[in-house]
Amino acid sequence: MVKRIVPALLSLLVVACGDDKECKLDDPESCSENLVCEKVSGQEKPMCFAPLQVEGKVFDLASGAGIANAEVTALDANGAPVSGVAVSGADGRYALRIPTERSDDKGTPIGARLTLRAGAQSYEPFPSGIRVALPLDTSGAASAEEEKPWVVSSAQTDVGLIALSDTARNYPAVSGTVELAAGQSALVVVEGNGRSYSAVADTSGKWKIFNVEPGGGYKAQAYVKGANFTPADVTVQSAVATTGVAIRKAGDSGATLSGTVQLVAGANGAGTSVVMVVESTFNAALIRGEVPPGLRAPEPGTAPNITGSYSITGVPDGKYVVLAAFENDGNVRDPDPNISGTQIAHITVANGVPSANPSFKVTGAILMVGPGGGETTELVTGTPKFSWKPYSSAKSYELRVFDSQGNKVWENLAVPVDAQNAAGNVEVTYGGDALTAGRVYQWRATAKGNAGNPISNTEELRGLFSVQ
Repeated sequence: MVKRIVPALLSLLVVACGDDKECKLDDPESCSENLVCEKVSGQEKPMCFAPLQVEGKVFDLASGAGIANAEVTALDANGAPVSGVAVSGADGRYALRIPTERSDDKGTPIGARLTLRAGAQSYEPFPSGIRVALPLDTSGAASAEEEKPWVVSSAQTDVGLIALSDTARNYPAVSGTVELAAGQSALVVVEGNGRSYSAVADTSGKWKIFNVEPGGGYKAQAYVKGANFTPADVTVQSAVATTGVAIRKAGDSGATLSGTVQLVAGANGAGTSVVMVVESTFNAALIRGEVPPGLRAPEPGTAPNITGSYSITGVPDGKYVVLAAFENDGNVRDPDPNISGTQIAHITVANGVPSANPSFKVTGAILMVGPGGGETTELVTGTPKFSWKPYSSAKSYELRVFDSQGNKVWENLAVPVDAQNAAGNVEVTYGGDALTAGRVYQWRATAKGNAGNPISNTEELRGLFSVQ
């Protein structure tokens, strides 16, 4: 007697085994074409499933036109890549596969929070300057039918890039590899001649930086928690891409940065966070820069909760700027220069020893109303009006507007506390030169005390807006 296998069971066997091939996590060819081998929660053996992928479009922020040959990768909460690199097509569209554990034998992906990083010839990289990457959640992935990819696609998976100046549009790219252990990733910084460019090495250790100004004297260095690297010399020839730059591991790093955070008047008692920024990437106007994977307290992926002492372990040798209350947690570093614990901390870590262990005072932030009072870039029409909640003990305010790279485009340094609208919020109308349609800007307000000293600011990652 011949027993028949019902079609549904046969389909399951094909998906699980990949046409009778044994599914192996380290062998991408162990599954049938268009399927991937991945772990299943609670099961010993992996299975073959349709891939999870992020789909979107890379486009010119001013014109809306798709950008071809842009490169997109995904990072986890640590700032470490979780994918390879997807290259956009002629229409700017891309599909980026994301390795993920599955929750069941149907292949349902276990959700994760990711951010995207993108670059293209003749365009500013994303994120950079005032533009930050917001997390997207893969738990909402959907599959149209069996063996079709599980897709994450939304407004957050479309990436708008800003065109460089005519001079910089033809600068060549620099690319290479970083010697990394399995599961590691690294921030790569090419610096020299007063300039700094950065990228993140993907899961294979490969990295690429677009639009590097030609010249000699550059050094390519990698930064990741727990490891030191030997910098590589780089010379960039005009209009010729530089390839094969190899950054080698020099040993482990055991340095620990320790310090304290003091929450002062008005601070959110839930706590804050502390991060380390590579000094050459630091923008003093925007008070931000590139954070290597893992150099944060509390540990990346944990909500800000530092209310006293903090420590960051495994810090590699290098020069850093240490920032407190950088995230959207309702707190900001106390900006008053007349008291201790308010200065921006610049430190050097050499031979595993930090030059200082910074302590900070943190106060409550000025609460923005808009535009950009949330965590997204708000679209405005006409002449924008900037609005925020009155700040306790403020005697006046300062308002500044910056372009995407931190250049100040307008300021009003004498905003009276009674410049309020009908809702009781402080409101100021933009009064500078015409803003460029399609460009992204940020506004920031500072509260001034009795002696004219700053006592609080709006949060560094809010206030983003774009002119329609």
